[in-house]
Amino acid sequence: MSNLFSSIGLAEILALSSSLAYSFTFIFLRQGLRSGSTLAGVLIMGAIVGSLALVAAAMRGTLQISTLTPILWFALAGCVGQGLGQMASFTGIQRMGVSRAAPIQGSAPIWAIFLAVLILGERPSLFVWVGAGCVVAGVGLLSQPKKGEGGSVWDWFQGALIFPLTASVMFAVMPVVAKFGFAHQNTPFVAIGTAFGSAVVFLLVSRFGLGLGGELRVDRRSLQWFALAGLSTTAAAGFFWTALSMGDVSIMMPLSRLGPLWAVLWTYLFLGHIERVTPRIFVAAILVVSGGGIIMVFK
Repeated sequence: MSNLFSSIGLAEILALSSSLAYSFTFIFLRQGLRSGSTLAGVLIMGAIVGSLALVAAAMRGTLQISTLTPILWFALAGCVGQGLGQMASFTGIQRMGVSRAAPIQGSAPIWAIFLAVLILGERPSLFVWVGAGCVVAGVGLLSQPKKGEGGSVWDWFQGALIFPLTASVMFAVMPVVAKFGFAHQNTPFVAIGTAFGSAVVFLLVSRFGLGLGGELRVDRRSLQWFALAGLSTTAAAGFFWTALSMGDVSIMMPLSRLGPLWAVLWTYLFLGHIERVTPRIFVAAILVVSGGGIIMVFK
């Protein structure tokens, strides 16, 4: 136990806090998507997070001193992660449910570690790879269709699994790109505001300019849930991007993705009337979270 606490610094605490805050986003989105569309959820959430982050950056004075080069890097990170990644994420939640989509998206640390090694030159320890292996095992348990859903594994992949897997890759690319921006200026709130704001613009252009992104539908009920998702994501983004500006991608990314266990717990407590948490889902989530724990202790 003493080894655990001695291994945790401020960056690790922020990354862990991010996973807890973002787990509520899954629940709020699941409720909002019952009457609202995926695209509406992404846009509302992105607008809230981007606006609040830019206001915070302006109050801190970091927005006024920002330069163009890091802004462009942060904007690219936002289009990849908060644009393409969130669309795939929300679609996966809608088709598969929170308790299954969330752990599969938790595989993002695997891709992030590879990218951090190849692009950023990071050198994670053996235990980081062992932890990533636990994540892979958990994802594997969740990659099979439910009994009675019918169709082959390939049909399941095309129809549902491809969305959370795509989201996991996009979410892994995002912090690597953001690191290039932080190399020029260490301004997390500018990064958050630029990333989420650019994602909103990107999605609006894709929807109304190219006809991509699906239906835009929202009512009062879904608007309330999407707004709550925006607030929880603002907290999660603040924690994660600040942690990212302080530590390595290969460490911060796994710790920020421990949300699956929280998501399964919240699903059991609050969404039992919508979807059921099976023993296999719970074991898979434990594996994903255990992988993150190994990385944290033995990094």
